[in-house]
Amino acid sequence: MARERGLTVDTAGFEKLMEEQRTRARAAQKKEIISLSQIETTTPTKFIGFDKLETPARVLEVVSLKDKTAVILDESACYAEMGGQVGDTGEIIPVSDIIFPASAGAESRIRITNTQKSGNTWLHFVDSENVAALGDEVFLIVDKPRRNAIQRHHTVTHLLHWALHEVVSKDASQKGSFVGPDKLTFDFNSAALTPQQVADIEKLVNERILENSGVSWTEVPYAGVKSRKDVMQFFGDKYGDTVRVVQIGGGAGELNGYSMELCGGTHTRATGEIGLFRIVGESAIAAGVRRIEAVAGLEAYRKATDEVQLIKLLAGKVNSPVHELEKKIELLLEHQKAVEKQLKSAQQREASNAASLLLEEIKTINGIPAIIHNLGAVDGDFLQSVADALKQSFKGVIVLGGGSEAGSVALVAAVTPDFAWKFQAGKIIQQIAPIVGGKGGGKPDNARGGGKDASKLDEALAKVKTLLG
Repeated sequence: MARERGLTVDTAGFEKLMEEQRTRARAAQKKEIISLSQIETTTPTKFIGFDKLETPARVLEVVSLKDKTAVILDESACYAEMGGQVGDTGEIIPVSDIIFPASAGAESRIRITNTQKSGNTWLHFVDSENVAALGDEVFLIVDKPRRNAIQRHHTVTHLLHWALHEVVSKDASQKGSFVGPDKLTFDFNSAALTPQQVADIEKLVNERILENSGVSWTEVPYAGVKSRKDVMQFFGDKYGDTVRVVQIGGGAGELNGYSMELCGGTHTRATGEIGLFRIVGESAIAAGVRRIEAVAGLEAYRKATDEVQLIKLLAGKVNSPVHELEKKIELLLEHQKAVEKQLKSAQQREASNAASLLLEEIKTINGIPAIIHNLGAVDGDFLQSVADALKQSFKGVIVLGGGSEAGSVALVAAVTPDFAWKFQAGKIIQQIAPIVGGKGGGKPDNARGGGKDASKLDEALAKVKTLLG
């Protein structure tokens, strides 16, 4: 209760009333449609997702289509599903939550479950009825770990296309593809591949990954590339006056790479970011059309690990001389070690990139420089790598969290020597881990913890601000 000018004001009741009014206003502005042709917005969405994974934006329209709610923004970093690449997920956050983070709640964040397009307009499908209202200023953030996984699969699809031409035939043309965070599929016209051809393609792609060649893209007039045989394209497709060429190798923008394709998707900046490539299967899907299913990055690592475990299991089941399987096991173990080393290197690069972005989000709480952030679907090892990278150039308190789709939570805290006299990382973790249903601890300068309730991660990180204050 508050008293002002002789009046008694029920602040809690007032805030509840205002929220109810905002909810009614949002509902009133949501338009029910039965087809995409009824969307009123004609302004093309400005896509900036090739270079950025977050952006401020303004709500242009909110529509309800077949029990799904979609938000249309004037600008977006989310990639809309097209060209075989799935749409991005992420979050829409009211600008007020960015300006006044202490008063923000997890319920105010709107989860983007998919991004699609209607003409040149991006539709951000959300999982909440309580969406932003027309004209609201919001902040959009792309799910970075998921986007990175998709990009690894997309770039390696280009490498696969190139390797297919090198191993099988220049006439093996692409008939379709799917690029997602968990796998890729690539359809092409050809006779069935031999096991040796599959092995050669896989080896050649991994050799190119280890070269860590640069990946670049540039927009050029279509008239200048449509007759070039070294620039792969779908000749049945209709292209505009300007096209985007993605190249691997060569000089950026010089159109002299060993792989060049017309492509509107998102990609890694270098082949080394892919980590590892494994072909899972090769089969027929139609007369004269084959499909390769493959995985890259962490998914490829999991595949290799599963194979090692299977061979160990077989060695114990068949009751035959183990030495007959030892060589294969040793090769796979060596391969696994190489994969682990390669993935660790890739993780360090990604952690360094994440640290660079977080250095732009330093907040001062009670005179203490702090970086407190939810990094999404990442594990504790990745959080630790980011914290280690931050400590090289940042002095203050670092608290990072990550939550998986299964609900598990990872927490990492670090306090640099300049502030160890006032705060201890171990005590911070001990106080916030119970919020996510877990525990943890560690040394004064570095500590880790975990939990089982990812829905409380933002609440746990908000607690850190209270502890510092």
